Amino acid sequence: MPNKNNSKNEEKINFVIGLGRSGFWAAKFLRSIGKRVIVWESNKNKELLDTKEELEKLNISVALGKQFLFDYFSPLLNEIESVVVSPAIPFDHKTIIKLKEKGIVVIGEINIAWENLKDINWIGITGTNGKTTVTHLLSHILSENKLFAPFAGNIGTPLCKIAYYKKDNPIDWLVAELSSYQIEIATCIKPKIGIWTTLTEDHLERHKTLKNYFKIKNSLLKQSEFRIYNYDDKHLRGNYKSLSDGIWITTNINESHFKSCDYWINNENYIIERKEKLFSLHSFKLKGNHNIQNLLLATAAARKIGLSAEKIQNALYSYKQLPHRLETIYESNNLEIINDSKATNFNSSIEGIKAIEGDPIIIAGGRLKSGDPTEWVKTINKKAKAIFLFGESSQILKKLLLDGGFKKNIFTLNDLSEVINYVYSYLGNNKNETLLFSPSCSSFDQFRDYEQRGEVFKKLINKKFNGNLFTQK
Repeated sequence: MPNKNNSKNEEKINFVIGLGRSGFWAAKFLRSIGKRVIVWESNKNKELLDTKEELEKLNISVALGKQFLFDYFSPLLNEIESVVVSPAIPFDHKTIIKLKEKGIVVIGEINIAWENLKDINWIGITGTNGKTTVTHLLSHILSENKLFAPFAGNIGTPLCKIAYYKKDNPIDWLVAELSSYQIEIATCIKPKIGIWTTLTEDHLERHKTLKNYFKIKNSLLKQSEFRIYNYDDKHLRGNYKSLSDGIWITTNINESHFKSCDYWINNENYIIERKEKLFSLHSFKLKGNHNIQNLLLATAAARKIGLSAEKIQNALYSYKQLPHRLETIYESNNLEIINDSKATNFNSSIEGIKAIEGDPIIIAGGRLKSGDPTEWVKTINKKAKAIFLFGESSQILKKLLLDGGFKKNIFTLNDLSEVINYVYSYLGNNKNETLLFSPSCSSFDQFRDYEQRGEVFKKLINKKFNGNLFTQK
C-alpha cells in the first residue's frame, strides 16, 4: 500500500490498471490523499472517454487503449510507488511477475481500502455461490437495527468508494463480499467476522485446481477473528476437522449434523441456536434451500454482533430479493417467469432448479465454465419439462443432456431474443407453467456480465408477454 505521508514519495507514480468501477475509485481515492495517479485502460469507448474527462478534472492522467505491458513500465521503474491492478488481471500475469521481480509494489483496489478502513469492523464474506445474498441480507439486518453497515466489495460498490466517503459516514460494520480474485491479491485483510458460504468448482481457468481455489478462500477465514461455515457444503464439511475453529450451520434435519453444528432448522421450520428456538422461517420469503443456508449464515453473524432473535426476524419482513436471483418477473393465473441470471455455473443452477415447485421449462446457455455437469444433467432430467439452449455452449449442453438420457424437448437457438420468440409460441400451447431462466454458464459470450444478461431477459419478456398472451396479476 502506498505510504500516505512519506514526503519522498509525493511525486512518485501510482499506476491504476483498468478503468472499471474498482479502478475508478482507486484512482479517485488515491488522488484525494495527495497521490500522483496515472490510469491505463486497454479499451476505448464513449463511456470511458467520459470517465477519462471526469478523472482528468481531478488532475489524474488517463490513457485509453493502453495495454498492460512491462515494456511501457520499464523506463519509469524508479518513479513508481505502486501498481494497482484490476481483479480481472490474473496474479500470475507476466507483467505482474516482471514488476514484482523489479521490486515494484503490485496491489489491488482492495489493499488500498483495507489500509484506510482497517480501524473499523469488517465482515468478510466469501464462497463460490451465495456470498452476494449473504452480504446483502446481513447488511439489511444490521441496517434495519440502526447500525450503519454498508455492503461493498465484489457485490458492486468498490471498497475504495467506502474509504473515500468514510469521514462523512462513521461505519459500525463494513459488510464486504470478497471474491477469490480479491483475496488472492490482498492477503493483508483480517476481518472481525469471516463467513464461508460454499465451495464448488469455479474459476479453475484462473486458479488451476480446486485445491488451490480452496486454499485462497481459506486464507481469508484463517485471518478472521470469528468464523462461520456452511456444513451443508460437501467440500467444507469434508474439511471440518482441518479448518480453523468456528461455528457451523446446517439445514439438514439430521441429528448427526446437529452434533457438529451450532445453528440448524428443526422440523417445525424454526431456526435453532444450540438447542434454543430463535424464530420461525415464515418471515423469510426467498425460495430454495440454498437461501435458508444464506439466512442461517447471516443470522449467526448478527447474533455474534449482539442482535436479538426478535430484531433479526423483524428485519426479515422488509427484506427484498436482489435482482437476477430467482426473481419473479412475470406472474399470471397460468404462468410464472423467473429470472435467475446469477446462476453462472452448474451448482448455482442446480440449487435454483430444485427451489422451483413442479417441473419448469428451463432456458440455459452462455459460455461454459469448468465443473462437473453430472448432477446438473441429473437435475434437468428429473425436473425440466423442456429446455431451451442458446449461445456458445448450446450444442455442448445438448450433447450432455442427450448422453445423459434426456428424452423431452430440447431446442437450440442462437441468442435470447430467438429463445423468447420461440418460448412465446411454445407456452401458448402449454398452460400452467413455470419458465425459469437458469443459464448455468457465464454471460461473456454475448453479454458484459450476468446483470446485463438478466436485464436483457427482463426487457424481452416484458416486450413479448406484457398484455399479449396472459393477463398479469
